[in-house]
Amino acid sequence: MNLKHTLGFLAGGYKNIAELKGIALPEVKQGIRYQSMLIGWDAADWNIMNPLLQQGKLPGVAELMSKGVHSKLATLDPPISPMLWTSVATSAWPSKHGVHGFTEFYEGEIRAVRGSSVKLSTYFDYLESEGIPAASVAWWPSHPAKESSYGAFRISNLAVSEDLRWMEDGVTPSEYQQILKSLILQPEDIPSAAMAQFFPDMELDSKDDIVRSVLKITTHALNVQLLATFALDYGTGGHASIYFDALDHYKHLGMKYAPPQLKGVSDIDFQKYQHIVESAYRLHDLCLQVLLERLDGNGSAILMSDHGFVSGKERLIRLPEHAGAPALEHKFHGIFVAQGPLFKDEMAWKGLNLLDIGPIVLATHKLIAPSSMSGVVPVKFSGKPIEQKSIQKEPSVKEGYSGDEELLQSLIDLGYLEQNQVSGDQGRLLENQYYLARSLRAEKRLPEAWRIIANMIEGDDVPERYLQLAASVLVDSGNFNDLEHMLSKVTNQSNLIWSYYRSLVELKKGKQVFLPENLTNRCLEEEVILWGKLLLKSGAYNELEGLVSNPEHESVDMWNLRARFFLLTENWEKCLDAALQSAGLLFFQPAIHGIAAISFSKLGMHDEAKTAKALQIKMLTDDQAETLYIVTGAPRSGTSMAMQLLEACGIPAVTDRVRKSNAFNSKGFYEHEKLRSWTVDEQWLIAQRGKAIKIVEPLIQDAPLPRGKKVVVRMKRSLDQILQSQRRMKGQETVPLGLNERVNWEDAFKKTSLILALDPHTIVIELDYNELISAVEDDWINESLLQSLQLLSKAVNKKVDISLLKSVISPQLRSF
Repeated sequence: MNLKHTLGFLAGGYKNIAELKGIALPEVKQGIRYQSMLIGWDAADWNIMNPLLQQGKLPGVAELMSKGVHSKLATLDPPISPMLWTSVATSAWPSKHGVHGFTEFYEGEIRAVRGSSVKLSTYFDYLESEGIPAASVAWWPSHPAKESSYGAFRISNLAVSEDLRWMEDGVTPSEYQQILKSLILQPEDIPSAAMAQFFPDMELDSKDDIVRSVLKITTHALNVQLLATFALDYGTGGHASIYFDALDHYKHLGMKYAPPQLKGVSDIDFQKYQHIVESAYRLHDLCLQVLLERLDGNGSAILMSDHGFVSGKERLIRLPEHAGAPALEHKFHGIFVAQGPLFKDEMAWKGLNLLDIGPIVLATHKLIAPSSMSGVVPVKFSGKPIEQKSIQKEPSVKEGYSGDEELLQSLIDLGYLEQNQVSGDQGRLLENQYYLARSLRAEKRLPEAWRIIANMIEGDDVPERYLQLAASVLVDSGNFNDLEHMLSKVTNQSNLIWSYYRSLVELKKGKQVFLPENLTNRCLEEEVILWGKLLLKSGAYNELEGLVSNPEHESVDMWNLRARFFLLTENWEKCLDAALQSAGLLFFQPAIHGIAAISFSKLGMHDEAKTAKALQIKMLTDDQAETLYIVTGAPRSGTSMAMQLLEACGIPAVTDRVRKSNAFNSKGFYEHEKLRSWTVDEQWLIAQRGKAIKIVEPLIQDAPLPRGKKVVVRMKRSLDQILQSQRRMKGQETVPLGLNERVNWEDAFKKTSLILALDPHTIVIELDYNELISAVEDDWINESLLQSLQLLSKAVNKKVDISLLKSVISPQLRSF
């Protein structure tokens, strides 16, 4: 075999391509090395890579792993590449950086999204503001190429196209455009022997659509490699980021043919196409080895992907016919591998997400990211703080070439766009709006997400994915009335997802919920998680235990569900394991660290509990807003008395006095109809800061309590007295207790204690009803009550003593 006709030779970069084509190269300065590199492989996934690593088929990745650290890397929702890679560069959510999909509206027409639409400064900008050249190759989006202040190469994502006309605005320094045009490969330049490495068990057929597609993807990948190696050798050193999108395309094309053979894939197709994905990884590994030869001996290198990819039994033979369907094959975790001075402690680098990458790149140059970047660096280092930099918007320049029709058609062919989405309506792209609403929901900005998606579900023939997003936003917001109304738009309510939403509405009405007969732990993980949350909410722990037992379900949401299940069932060892598994996949989860802290404490591991609690507090922002005061306890435990006590301390009570006083509460119930009808949401509760509000148990367990300082005054009373007083109030004094009534209340009290303990910014002050009555009657406060009142005094900034108690509490009014 002619070695020049192998993938290994072609992956060697521009020098080998020049030799193959007989092109003379300009003189290059020798010895250019880079302090840091970031190499992006779109859709790389450990589940696919690990077997190849074990077989020694990815030596470049293996060597990088041996020199540093590796872990899973959490993506953002939605897993749409231009949105994600812009979040990597800016360390910001799409709502802030401005890229909301594959396309944008410009001067009355739809075009492929441009890098000039990014609204925030990137780590490239910050590096150069500190005098460090920052090169980029094929970053998505980055067209037109933004000129470097230090002569570093900037080659845009569109300039990598086989259409050479994109280079005019896509390559800086511009003096190299002609030589790069001559080097760019066309599909006909790729030797058949190189392509045969993808299809070792078949004769190549130029009319075979799969073969033709693999040829096109391979040409693109090799062009990225030749441009990257050229940019590195003719560049200035400093930093370089290089992005390969080919792996994602290879997988969308060939994953269904990969071993093991899926039912529905013919023996002939399996035999012909089973090697596509493996060969794609091996090609990328060859490219990686060549690129890392340009890294300085003490430099830092990062290999990462923006998301993972479905493999094994979860693979789909056919995708639904709607825009964005290929994203259904994307998984939540990609890969992270890194070497360099920062990357020593393997455990410290678990649980990263895409927002962390920008600050990490800056940290490799001993620069501390500005506060505008959302990500964090998980290890301590000494560095120079960077001031926030406003992006310099350059005047709009007419591009020399615009071939967006072909680009848009490519996105349609790949399934990311529908044909009717290449024409705009007053500048609004429906699919972009959908992606933005998904992102806002992931960012927990629910009101903004609802404002967008609400307009998209009006009218008839609404896409089901829009309705499902709307349903999830309504559930997250606790808006079950609108959810019930929206369900009337759904025609297919028999599937597990829609039956879940219908059951959730029924549960909120106090009705009994029955599990679908076809719900098992072998269902789709998304379906299991939804129903699992409902079972957790309804206390159906026996059914839930079996549902969460599938070891193949390993997402963050599944581990979180398990952690909460084991928390409420007090299985502390399993609870701790689930919490640690979840944190290992996505570190920035304050609630999960809270669960870990409780589990450590219950297991007698008190030092570890303190560390976990400290981590949780550090993750939660220091909210300077006023304190929200909440009174809770079972009905007839003295909650109205506690509200009167807070009012006497100068804390205004939130009450509309709709519920009139009576013989059982002559001073009033201190309630609000918004809570009685349970139409409360987080924004309404935020508006009550500085005031006292009553949320009785067990309703407080489901209350959308806002972050920040909260003081919860929890009333305690003998359960026998509570139940007797409740019966007397209802005129049922002679009615015997229900079979499980006492046990249910005891379980509810226990669950409330656990939930309140999860929030480190919540101070819980327990007041005993009988101790308060006795204090007023006896003119003496016992030690237990004294400690509670001292905590309350500190919380309300007013001394709560026997005189104050006497001004509020009237023992003669006690109805029981």
